[in-house]
Amino acid sequence: MASSEDSKNLLAFPSKPRVFIVSDISNEPDDAESLVRYLLYSNQFQTEGLVACTSTWMKNKVCPQDMHKIIDAYAGAVDNLNKHVHPDFRCWTRYPTQRGW
Repeated sequence: MASSEDSKNLLAFPSKPRVFIVSDISNEPDDAESLVRYLLYSNQFQTEGLVACTSTWMKNKVCPQDMHKIIDAYAGAVDNLNKHVHPDFRCWTRYPTQRGW
């Protein structure tokens, strides 16, 4: 396990690109897997929003609750993830409280 002293030696990103994610989250398993992977690297980005949408293959429903489940699971792991990143670029510690349907 890395110590806090070790994490100070990690490189920090000088600025974070702004990202807004739109996904038909439940259409295929890779959609959910992509969101999980994004959240693991979310300390490198300024996340502006996440939106569940329809798509060519899923025309009549959206599944924001599936995004909520993934974000809630991420919230349970974020403290451990933050032990391994530069102190100035912690992971998303205030996960979204504004949720719309």
